[in-house]
Amino acid sequence: MRRSDGRETWHRLLEWDKGQAPAERLAAVVLFSDGFRNVDPSHPLGGRDGLKDMILTNNGTKWIGAVYFPRGQQSFSDIKSKFEHDLQGVKQNEANGIVFVTNQELRLSERKELTEIDDDIDVQIYHLERLATLLNSPANYGVRMEFLEIEMNKEEQLAFFANQNQKISNIEATLEKLTIGLEEYKLSKRLPEAKQVENLFESEEEEFYEEDEPRSIDEIVDAVGGFLDKIWFDRHLSLRYRIETGMEAVDPEIWKGALNSAQKVIDKYGEENLGPYSDFEWGMLNGKLSALRWVLGDDWDMLDT
Repeated sequence: MRRSDGRETWHRLLEWDKGQAPAERLAAVVLFSDGFRNVDPSHPLGGRDGLKDMILTNNGTKWIGAVYFPRGQQSFSDIKSKFEHDLQGVKQNEANGIVFVTNQELRLSERKELTEIDDDIDVQIYHLERLATLLNSPANYGVRMEFLEIEMNKEEQLAFFANQNQKISNIEATLEKLTIGLEEYKLSKRLPEAKQVENLFESEEEEFYEEDEPRSIDEIVDAVGGFLDKIWFDRHLSLRYRIETGMEAVDPEIWKGALNSAQKVIDKYGEENLGPYSDFEWGMLNGKLSALRWVLGDDWDMLDT
C-alpha cells in the first residue's frame, strides 16, 4: 500500500536501488525544473567525468552538478567525504559553484557545515527532503512516475490539471499584455517613408517588392494552439496505450474528459493529420512550439501541454 503524506516518495528515494545512471538523469530533470539551465550530463553510463556529473548554469554562471544516491541512510562522515571529493571539481572545471544532489537526509547543521567548507565556492544542496518536496509538486508528478513509479492518486490528478489551467491563464495574461503593447507600438511607430512606398506601389513604371510583415500576435497564438493540440494528442495516445494494457490507471471521470478532448482534436484536424510522426517530424513539432512560446514570454524548452 502506498504511504500517505508524501512519505512514499521520501522512502523510495532513500531506498534507491536503480543505480547511478537513473539517479543522474533524475537529478538533471529536477534541477532543470527548478531553474537551472543548459544542463549537460557527463557520463551517466560510466566513464571518466572530470570530477563532475554534469555542467549547468545558474543565473548565467557556470556550475557543476554532483549526484550521490546510495541505498539507505549513510553516516554524515561518508556524505561529507563524498561532497569534499566532488567539491574539487569546481576549480578543475573553472566553475563558480556546485549543486550537490543526494537522497540522504541532512540536518540543518550538517548542510551548513558542507556549504561552509570553502567560502569561495557557491553551494546548493538538494537533500532528501528537498527532493521529495519537489517531486510531490504537480509540475513534477510525471517525473516522479517515470523514476519512482509512483502514480498520481485522484487528488493529485485534480491538482495536476488545476496547475495546467493556471499555466494557461498565465499564458493568456502574457498574450494580452503583448497584444496591448503591439497595438501601442503600431500607433506610435510610423515609418517616414510610408507615403513614398505607397506611391511606388501605385506607379506602374517602377517595380517594388514589399518587405514581409511580421506575424501578428493572433497568428502566433493560433500556431501555438495547433502545436499544443497535436503534441497533447500524441501524448494522449501513449497514455491510452498504457491504460488499455493495464500499465497505468486514471480516475474514470478524468479519463472520460480526456477522451472527449481527444475527439475534439480529431474533429478539428482530422485523424490523418495527427501522426504517427517520424523522429524528425516530432522534433520539428516540439521545436516550433518551444520557439513560439519563447516569443510569447516562456522559457526555452517550455513544452508542457
